[in-house]
Amino acid sequence: EMVMLLEWWSGTDCTLYTDPESYHKYGKENAIVILNHNFEIDFLCGWNFCERFGVLGSSKVLAKKELSYMPIIGWMWYFLEIVFCKRKWEEDRKTVMQKLLNLRDYPENFWFLIHCEGTRFTEQKHQISMQVAEAKGLPKLKYHLLPRTKGFAVTVQCLRNVVSAVYDSTLNFRNHENPTLLGVLNGKKYHADLYVGRIPLDEVPEDEQECSNWLHKLYQEKVGF
Repeated sequence: EMVMLLEWWSGTDCTLYTDPESYHKYGKENAIVILNHNFEIDFLCGWNFCERFGVLGSSKVLAKKELSYMPIIGWMWYFLEIVFCKRKWEEDRKTVMQKLLNLRDYPENFWFLIHCEGTRFTEQKHQISMQVAEAKGLPKLKYHLLPRTKGFAVTVQCLRNVVSAVYDSTLNFRNHENPTLLGVLNGKKYHADLYVGRIPLDEVPEDEQECSNWLHKLYQEKVGF
């Protein structure tokens, strides 16, 4: 129903940009989908991507625990086996790993969606994040927060040999639009562009630290968006 609101009620255009070779593999393999987290309706556009290729019903998300308490959305996500985390890795690790390992026997092709930045982009959060980048000697990012690498590394570890690829996805809106869920509910039309690149999972390092470095490099290369 939520995707229907985006497409039919608000009439929002979601234009997908990818290469033809990757396009023909979407929906026919298991994948980890990395999404940037700049807008309030990121998750709707991510689901729109899933729906186009017939995997909406088998899509899973790594989401913050607070979302499970939201009326309607939280309840729906619970029954869809969404993986909720408290963003305190010491408490989350066991639960997240068990949920991910359960996916190894999933009977259909699935996509596992993850916002590696962990929280939605704001100027204040960006300023703090770039202070952390400077302290760690990492290049500063213009349009993203530093990715939180532990969740991604564990996802790759648990789903290796089951998942075929990582879909590096970057969402933007035209004309400096700042879309909101309320706007969608009120029938406001937005214009989204989703850029997706397919990366074979074999190219993601197995070592946790090397995997972390790989993810940082991926986000550094997003500067063009």
